[in-house]
Amino acid sequence: MFRDLMRIWKEQAFSSRIVDEFVYMLDSSEEMLSYTMKTITKKGKAKDIEENIYHKDQRINLKERDIRKQVLVHLATNPGCNLPACLALISISKDAERLGDYIKNFIELKDLMKNSKSDRYLFKELFEGTGEQLLELFDIVQEGFKRSDKELATRAVRRGHEISKRCEEIIDEVIESDYTNRQAVVIALGARYMKRIALHLANIASSIVNPLPELDYLQS
Repeated sequence: MFRDLMRIWKEQAFSSRIVDEFVYMLDSSEEMLSYTMKTITKKGKAKDIEENIYHKDQRINLKERDIRKQVLVHLATNPGCNLPACLALISISKDAERLGDYIKNFIELKDLMKNSKSDRYLFKELFEGTGEQLLELFDIVQEGFKRSDKELATRAVRRGHEISKRCEEIIDEVIESDYTNRQAVVIALGARYMKRIALHLANIASSIVNPLPELDYLQS
């Protein structure tokens, strides 16, 4: 499938602009996640965080709509083009747009934390350990996307599902823990958001190796 996408991107000026906009969406989401994780773990300043995050998310939304518009116009004016590949572009751009939505939810976790301690094992495991793994996954997905690298894509899909599984385990562990209600809610919600981010990244990577019918399929 991704080879077909690459062929489309080489057609006209339509191609390079879409690639640039999609990469911008991934770059912006990664920056949002990095900034938010540092703020939650109190390793970064919270000044203007909401304004910055929401601004980036709005830009991501605009990029997704622009990509969808460009693809639809391309389909209308080029009836002989590869329809499945164009539909795949729309699908993965929607995945990229959803990344910003889930990362934006972490702002609410910051408010929920209040004066809760952030030095307990599961908190560090999630917001430092798993958060760092997610940032690494962003890099793998972007590199695989740019290079149309099937090996990197397969690695990203596998890693995304591993992170998803670990997030579920953390939720189970915190339910059985002696953490306060506030701490447990923050960790459980954070794990749920990270799981969705990991699965959306895995789905983007799957566009390199999977046929169209298998795209946009996310495990709950």
